Amino acid sequence: FGRGGAEIPCVLGISKEFVVLVDLGAKEVVFNCFTGDVIGWSAEGAALRIYHGRGDLVSVRAGA
Repeated sequence: FGRGGAEIPCVLGISKEFVVLVDLGAKEVVFNCFTGDVIGWSAEGAALRIYHGRGDLVSVRAGA
């Protein structure tokens, strides 16, 4: 999404320690961060924007 991002079908995982996006087709983690690095989130239509680090964001949306 947005500036040079890619749309990849993934599974979102959230635990006490991590937020991850896993590409099940490639069987690899495509995004991960510590939950303590999440600085906020916002709803954007059907998407959820997760802000982390110094204001970077990853956008996720439910698929069909």
